Amino acid sequence: MDIRPTLQQALRSFPVLKKHREEPWWARLLAAIGLALAVTLVLMLVSMFLMAKAELAWWISSFTNNLLFGTCAAASMLLLMRACEWLLPEAWIEALSAMQGWRPVALMSVILVASVALGVRAGYAVLGQVYAVNVWHKLAAAPMVQLKFAIFALLIVAANWVWWQFRAKEKALAQQAAESQLRMLQAQIEPHFLFNTLANVQSLIATDAARAQLMLESFTDYLRASLGQMRASDSSLGAELETAHNYLLLMQIRMGSRLAFSIDASAAARQALMPPLLLQPLVENAVQHGVGPRLEGGHVRISAVVRHGVLEIVVDDDGVGLGHARRSAGNGVALINLRARLETGFGTRAALVIAPLAQGTRAAMSMPFRAAFQQPC
Repeated sequence: MDIRPTLQQALRSFPVLKKHREEPWWARLLAAIGLALAVTLVLMLVSMFLMAKAELAWWISSFTNNLLFGTCAAASMLLLMRACEWLLPEAWIEALSAMQGWRPVALMSVILVASVALGVRAGYAVLGQVYAVNVWHKLAAAPMVQLKFAIFALLIVAANWVWWQFRAKEKALAQQAAESQLRMLQAQIEPHFLFNTLANVQSLIATDAARAQLMLESFTDYLRASLGQMRASDSSLGAELETAHNYLLLMQIRMGSRLAFSIDASAAARQALMPPLLLQPLVENAVQHGVGPRLEGGHVRISAVVRHGVLEIVVDDDGVGLGHARRSAGNGVALINLRARLETGFGTRAALVIAPLAQGTRAAMSMPFRAAFQQPC
């Protein structure tokens, strides 16, 4: 088993506040040990620079003491950051992680410098117990100790600033790659029903001109909404629901009384920002693989709410159910693409669950909520 990706993830996410940690505890512990060794090395180099010493005996003695300080500092960082993660609301932590500029650098620098100060204080307390002397009182007022700590604090702030600049560039590149992937996946949306609709319009012109005109109008409305969304990098659930409504009207004209539908979404949910055309594949599956194959047809229900900062979207149908749907050709491609888009856009914070109902199928999709009128931090 290759543990390097897990360790790399733990190291990358160590200076970032997260409410929920994906990496295991042992990876965080190893990251803290690596940080302790790095702090120890920097402390020794600062001491060597200030005191101009390089003897082997000094290195051994300095390494022992500074390893204690580095371990205490790393433990303080781990505990203080975890305390912030427990105490701060999740919305604040996510906003901080998404921030650009000096604010996240300043806050994390304060946390890191405070952690080092607590760690050094704890290290002196341990040395005082070992040597039976108040080391902190003896050295705290020493100019050399104060200068050493000031230099080390400046190094922490500089390293933190460099790290956040690197992270901002990395996020920008990842965002560009994600947008490219999203557009590629959007282009794979199943287009067959478009051709079927045109064929139906053509056949109805001679037998039922009024119905053919209604179908053509609904088809035009659907195309206008869906093509506009495909060109956009972001959409809203309100726009997604409008596209789904036009599609269901179009399918209702084709299927007649065999298809009924309802849409129930709260006002807050309709304001949610989301990648375009995420809802549409679920609605198409409900019609094509759920209600469509059932002789008597059925009902498609779309509902959406916002709970605890999460947008929850549910598409229910009382069609033939998962057993028949799995045997339908092409049913898996749309769901695979949809899961890939959710993972690209939100990682583990989004989910898609397909589950059977007593009659039919439920598709439940969730993702972090962000209102359309909010501006990015």
